[in-house]
Amino acid sequence: MLSDFIHKPAAKLYDLCGSRVGFYILIEEVEGCLFVVASHQIRIHHAKETVFYLRCRSRPIIEQSLGVRFGPYRLCYDGIESDLTESNLDDDTGIWANVDDFQWLRAVQSPNWSILPESQRIDTVEI
Repeated sequence: MLSDFIHKPAAKLYDLCGSRVGFYILIEEVEGCLFVVASHQIRIHHAKETVFYLRCRSRPIIEQSLGVRFGPYRLCYDGIESDLTESNLDDDTGIWANVDDFQWLRAVQSPNWSILPESQRIDTVEI
């Protein structure tokens, strides 16, 4: 399934493993959640202690978030390769690891997000 936009507001203890989104994902007010998503642009507002496994074309953006962690996309299903190619998301550029924190404009690493260590990452989710 391909859509141009997903908006996921207000969730606690929520897991979302979804297909690709054509252009834009906005995730707001989440806590203790896990997301596995692919999209061109991903914006995250007011997230706490949440993990994101991403494939994206631009740097993920966080605002007003704390304790968010990021890892590489971990989703697999029949036809995923063609779906990612169709959405121009087939190249894993690693840009998911270059998060922009709009509340932290200093040159040093933001304390609000981190890369999830490999030993703590989930296995690939097969749907």
